[in-house]
Amino acid sequence: MNLIDRLRHLLTENQIMVVFLALVVGLLWPDIFRPIAPYGTFLLILIFFTSSLRLSFDELKEYAKDWKMVLLTTFFMLVFMPIAMWFPPSLFAPDWALPFLIVGAMPTGMTIALIAEFFGGKTTLALVITATTSLIAPFTVPLVFQFMIGQSIPIPTFKLFTDLLLTIVVPFIVAMFVQRRAKKFVKDHDKWWAQISVIAFGLLIAGIVADTTGGSIVTIGWDEVGILVVMLIYLGGITWLGYVITWWRAASEKATIALCMVYMNNTLALFIGNKYFNDGVTVPRLVIILMIVNLLLPPLRMVAKRAANDKGKKSKKLKVLQPFSLP
Repeated sequence: MNLIDRLRHLLTENQIMVVFLALVVGLLWPDIFRPIAPYGTFLLILIFFTSSLRLSFDELKEYAKDWKMVLLTTFFMLVFMPIAMWFPPSLFAPDWALPFLIVGAMPTGMTIALIAEFFGGKTTLALVITATTSLIAPFTVPLVFQFMIGQSIPIPTFKLFTDLLLTIVVPFIVAMFVQRRAKKFVKDHDKWWAQISVIAFGLLIAGIVADTTGGSIVTIGWDEVGILVVMLIYLGGITWLGYVITWWRAASEKATIALCMVYMNNTLALFIGNKYFNDGVTVPRLVIILMIVNLLLPPLRMVAKRAANDKGKKSKKLKVLQPFSLP
């Protein structure tokens, strides 16, 4: 594997690297990337379309049979998470409450398919949660915003709903149609869909950051650092709760669910922040929060890998101890 392939592999499987690089180039060269910002809707549609092409509808139906798990994880992510992430800063750091609410209200990121297996999780289960939360998000996100902050910040609920419908549901339906009609073509070019999704993901973040910050330096004080550290620990606790809520599933499946809880849709969060709360403060704070949230991914990967290794060792021991018997 040459250097370019290694770099492509690293960026494909490591979202935090893409976020970091997009943040840096957006801040350093705003004049280059600012013209991308008006095309944010099209980039988001492209991300959802190419990511949906990688979904297997038949596999989705198999996992979806456990309706209790699907219902519980969807409620946890789309209802419990935004309230849980908004409440503490609303009391102690009101200026940060809105960015945390936006992040918490997001569905699972569509690029979860790129990293679920890399984290020792179940890709199909991750895609079930992604598809479910993404398709229901157009209904829950406007309602959550209206209920939590609608009294103080005017929310164009219907327009937000139609935008989410256009950028999430429509690409999903079109992708499922294309997949049915050209299954072999879609499967043969699977790597292309992943790479297009990552490129569009990076361009969207760079364009929004460049358009919002305008070349200014994003700075935070020690108070903000303290808030972010406390919220990172708090989010770690929520992630643990996401791991244990489906106690009847296997360890690898519970790890996958926990990963989905913390692997929020960064592009959708930045898109909503830039389009509906473009006050010059919310989006930079969103970028900082998303960077902090992504810091949970490496330790989560370590825990998932350790759990998988422990399970492998136990199964080997059981195999060794199994008595010999004639057929």
